Amino acid sequence: MKVSLFVLLTGLSCLFFVEGRIQWKPVTKKPTGKDGPCNLPPDTGLCKASIPKFYFNSTVRKCLIFTYGGCGGNENNFASEHECKQRCSKKMECKPAVCNMPPAVGPCKASIPRLYYNSTVNQCLEFRYGGCGGNGNNFDSKQKCKEHCGKKQVCNATTSNTTEKPEVCEMPRQAGPCKAYMPRYYFNRVLKRCLQFIYGGCRGNENNFESKLECEKKCARKELWKPAPSQPTGKPIACSLPPVTGNCKASIPSFYFDPGTNKCRGFTYGGCGGNANNFDSMKQCEYQCGSKYSKETDSCRISKQKGKPCTGKLNLATALWYFDTSYEKCKKYEYWKCGGNMTMFSSCSECVNTCRTHMKSLQVCTKEKLPK
Repeated sequence: MKVSLFVLLTGLSCLFFVEGRIQWKPVTKKPTGKDGPCNLPPDTGLCKASIPKFYFNSTVRKCLIFTYGGCGGNENNFASEHECKQRCSKKMECKPAVCNMPPAVGPCKASIPRLYYNSTVNQCLEFRYGGCGGNGNNFDSKQKCKEHCGKKQVCNATTSNTTEKPEVCEMPRQAGPCKAYMPRYYFNRVLKRCLQFIYGGCRGNENNFESKLECEKKCARKELWKPAPSQPTGKPIACSLPPVTGNCKASIPSFYFDPGTNKCRGFTYGGCGGNANNFDSMKQCEYQCGSKYSKETDSCRISKQKGKPCTGKLNLATALWYFDTSYEKCKKYEYWKCGGNMTMFSSCSECVNTCRTHMKSLQVCTKEKLPK
């Protein structure tokens, strides 16, 4: 029998063509299962709608948002975060995430007897491990397998650990109790470098990165920064700010001024946010903060002195934007006046690019029109 899905009309039923005839068939959610809906993975279902819903993540023990297709799926699907918490906030039996992973031989060709926890039959079973890679559901004895996965553990969805975790980059290296062979990187706070270690595949801590670059992005750049000298440097305010990657995930090669060494250094900018100690080139950094900076020729330091009202034809080139040192931002010139000694800029963007180092945070230009 040839069946094809034609169109979704509601979240409860679908229109099918079955042997040339139209039939309605309800699309129901999958049964809950013996562990209840809170342990099920998020399931978008069969349909193609984009409905924001919440599901309970049993690994992090939080209600998270996901996109539901509109039909099918399972019962770990709630209309609101409140409904999700009400259903899954009660204490429940849970196991570490690795206990639900399938056995992984890994890419190597050894044949090492190991044990993994089978969450379907709730038993520790034997498999052959290749000797490298794999995952954390990998134990060298039945006792360790049972200790880690066999015991019933109680977790609570709403109770978070109130003990503040130490800074990730300050944590010691931890291989964990499992026996996988997974090369990872951690930040060594003594040597202030990212070093390789072998991770067993389970537990451990957050000072654990899949690549050296990821480790350096998180930890190494922090060590490049040294606090600015306490005495006045005579340089613009932004030159004393630490480098900030920002909230976005791009990898843009940029430069910042390090007052500890009095030099411009490279760093990776995420693409949005951050502060004004951020330059496109080494040359720009040197001229605005480094050895080529001159206080005497810094046009942004000149305080505003109002001119007199203009008479006759206005000169548009001198009546645009100026940097207000009191507010540390670029402003539009309020009146059409002649004279005065503040530096004028043809646009907000030009003003910000020239005077950015005098700002604690980068100003965003939204209006660049001339005053009427």
